[in-house]
Amino acid sequence: MDAAEQEWESPAAITLGKKVIEVDPARGYVRASYVAGENFINRGGRIYGGFLAAMLDGLCGHAVRSTHREADTPQVTLEMKTSFIGRADPGIFIGEGWVRHRGKSIAFAEAELRNEAGELVARASATFKVGR
Repeated sequence: MDAAEQEWESPAAITLGKKVIEVDPARGYVRASYVAGENFINRGGRIYGGFLAAMLDGLCGHAVRSTHREADTPQVTLEMKTSFIGRADPGIFIGEGWVRHRGKSIAFAEAELRNEAGELVARASATFKVGR
């Protein structure tokens, strides 16, 4: 991640151990890794779903942000649907996020999160309000 990307990242993304691997603004695409440690587990010993949802929201949001024409364009998540599909043990997760549709003030994005073995753990779709 270059210095500009690191400066942009929120304290939440840093807490989640986010490391950007690839960004393609032309496709509205982002790929990043996250680190989920023992401090992310629930009583069942698995990663708490809220942390996975935060990772997915970050992927969707980053994909949308990559398509902005102006750097400081505000955006906010209006809604997000998350599906928890596979087992999420502590470790590194690799996620991909992409924009499905981008209008003037609304964007639709999706994301997937996989464990180190490449197994799908969770996916999400989200709607964003873009601009003021």
